Amino acid sequence: MDTYEQLQKLILQNGLGTKIVSVQTVAGGLTHKMYRVQTDRAVYAIKVLDPAIMRKKEALGNFDFSERVARTAAQNGIHAVCALQLGGKVVQNVDGAFLMVFEWLDGTSLRPKQVTLRHCNVIGQTLANLHNTDFGALGDTPPQSTATQPHFDRYIAQAHQQNKPFAQHLQRDATMLSEWGVRATEAMDCLGGETVISHTDLDCKNVMWQGLTPFVIDWEASGRINPAAELVQVAWYWAGGDVENLRQNKFEAVLNGYVGTYRGRLHGCCDLVCANLYPKLAWLQYNLKRACEGTGPTELADSEVTKSLQEIEYCVNQIDAVMHMLQAVLWL
Repeated sequence: MDTYEQLQKLILQNGLGTKIVSVQTVAGGLTHKMYRVQTDRAVYAIKVLDPAIMRKKEALGNFDFSERVARTAAQNGIHAVCALQLGGKVVQNVDGAFLMVFEWLDGTSLRPKQVTLRHCNVIGQTLANLHNTDFGALGDTPPQSTATQPHFDRYIAQAHQQNKPFAQHLQRDATMLSEWGVRATEAMDCLGGETVISHTDLDCKNVMWQGLTPFVIDWEASGRINPAAELVQVAWYWAGGDVENLRQNKFEAVLNGYVGTYRGRLHGCCDLVCANLYPKLAWLQYNLKRACEGTGPTELADSEVTKSLQEIEYCVNQIDAVMHMLQAVLWL
């Protein structure tokens, strides 16, 4: 059964329409595939989940948890885009394929150059409101993932054997990756004691805007995280750090929006700066595994490896600047 047939069956079985009028692929997903599906009743965003992820035994439970986080956030005033519950489920099984259905949202995903100081301030406020939210009604929640030191040596050899376009780049950065892998992992362990439940991936691609109102999408990564560590990650992305164009005024606008809204206390030090590297190193390792040990086309993973190496280099070079901004605004 091809994707169109799966979408059609999903629509008919769940009363979302009697026929499909149009299907359009939505660009941007790095793991799952998204489609804009118009029926004779409404327009939906339908996400077809990556089969490799759904083969993991914990996958369905993780999606159920993340959607409960999103619904709780929405009930507490955050514009969270939640999956429709169909038959009491947020993930639908259509002949072995797993799909999620959302009401279509007309909004804009901002490119880095489109992000203004006001956007940054609003994102800081949004993150603080999320950290202020009481998720106690969720009951038992998954524990915070233990930070595991990333290792890259075996991928260096594989990259050379497979003539990967990033092989020389990875080799050149090997010592730096090893050193910062240790420091970032230690920082994450140090910060792991104080956590909140949050989105944990609040970058530009996961926010749709209507004017200056942010709608938060893709809650899949929801879990426990140190609030100060997530604040630094969010400020880094919205200030252009991930595209090697870090802007101090944007970084500080996120921080100021946050501290004016957050009701808790932040604790941290230089560990925050090192911890900011950890998700980037983990993402690099994930894509190296896809590129060197995956099956099928690997062009996307190859591209993500190169982008990750460049961002990590840039992040290391900006450590002193980030520390200065944190001290100036947060007094940590």
